[in-house]
Amino acid sequence: MNIGTVVTLVTAQGEIVGRLEAYDDHYITLSRPRISSDLSIIDENAVEDFFTSGISVTGEKSPESLSFSLTMVLAITVTEKSFAEKWAATAHDWII
Repeated sequence: MNIGTVVTLVTAQGEIVGRLEAYDDHYITLSRPRISSDLSIIDENAVEDFFTSGISVTGEKSPESLSFSLTMVLAITVTEKSFAEKWAATAHDWII
């Protein structure tokens, strides 16, 4: 995966989608990270319901970037194109 690729972090708490900004042996940093919403199960075509506005209920809304400890990440994969497009619409990041 290259810097700038839209990726999905699979964690025990859910999936986090964002643009790969940086990584090292301990952390991965994503720009405009969004966690997939439980509402996506109900209607995966509703972009506004597919991703939450951040990654936590009490955290900053729509953070510009966040670093995640690799100890909490089960897998990292390139995000499938249709989901990357939904993320882009939610995150207002139009370069896919």
